[in-house]
Amino acid sequence: MKKHLFLTLFITVLFGINVFGQKVEDLKINGRIQYDFEFLKRQKAEDWQIGNEFRRVHLSAAGKLSKVFKFKIEVNFAHAQIGFRDVYIEYVNKELGNFAVGSKAEPTGLDIGTSSKYIPFMERAMLTALQDFRWGTGLHYAHHHLLDNRMGVQMALTNKGVNGEGFVDKHVEKGMNFVARVYGLPYVNKEKKQLMHAGVNFATRPYKDLKFRPENHMGEKYHYVVPGGIRRIQMGWETALIAGPFSLQGEYKTSGIAATTSGDFKITGYYGLASFFLTGESRVYKHGGFGRVKPVKDITHGGPGAWEVLVRYSVMDFSEDLIKLPDNAGLPKKVENTALGVNWYLTSHLRIMYNFIITSDAHPEGNLTAHMIRFQMDF
Repeated sequence: MKKHLFLTLFITVLFGINVFGQKVEDLKINGRIQYDFEFLKRQKAEDWQIGNEFRRVHLSAAGKLSKVFKFKIEVNFAHAQIGFRDVYIEYVNKELGNFAVGSKAEPTGLDIGTSSKYIPFMERAMLTALQDFRWGTGLHYAHHHLLDNRMGVQMALTNKGVNGEGFVDKHVEKGMNFVARVYGLPYVNKEKKQLMHAGVNFATRPYKDLKFRPENHMGEKYHYVVPGGIRRIQMGWETALIAGPFSLQGEYKTSGIAATTSGDFKITGYYGLASFFLTGESRVYKHGGFGRVKPVKDITHGGPGAWEVLVRYSVMDFSEDLIKLPDNAGLPKKVENTALGVNWYLTSHLRIMYNFIITSDAHPEGNLTAHMIRFQMDF
């Protein structure tokens, strides 16, 4: 019953029906479909694990109630379930920055700060699993126009609620997440499409078990536990370089876990990524993340679209004290991913992706090989 009521309200907003006489300006209806195929196999296994899924099915409505107040409502319907994404009311001020209440992406780095519509690989790097979920609900602040638009500051105070349950958290007194990020552009040359990005981020969170997959979405999860865990303290460093059709991107993040038991429980994650456009395009940078790629000549105008080739090396490393805990027996101390990718942007809103990934995790059946394909459209 609750789902039906929510869908009715959402459709009402989508069609721009005014409530209490309030006029909605610049109403935009957006959505995305990401349909994936995955082929997974361990080195010594006989059979492939083959699956397909709607990875994301988003619908959103966004608009302005005035020049300084705007809103957005975005939900995901993948797996036939409703999950909140961006659901917020925001006050916009170019001088003071933007203040929002509700659900937004937490500012924890470069990869997580880039929408799934624009990430170069099908799945984000493993280190992004060190936060519970990309979105958090609470209070958010962002200022992207410092130092003549060459520096940005972001902060968020969010709770522990689950997105699929409306982010309800009835025990906020047990702790919240605080996230902060500062980034800057030491070098910019717009004419040559060149820039350098550098940033640092910090987060403190209540303890939660770590569960993640090695950059696929349909394989088995690793599950690491620290009994008596109380809180997590995380620090991250990020950098990127764009030089025309070539770009580099990398991040390094540490997560220390405080617990009632003795030990030095630490998790380290890092990755390095290189991208090159064979057709001459360049990755688009905006507000501390990457944006939409526009082919020089897309297929609707008789062109080849944009072709991008990629390589990424990604690692998650766990401290000896954490691995020695009985709850983590048999889990790898280190997980390494080597990935190759090809993206074909038929238009700026239509993309086909292919990823080839080899995961090394000291598994008794050998390395995991993954072939992954995505068909993506957004509007």
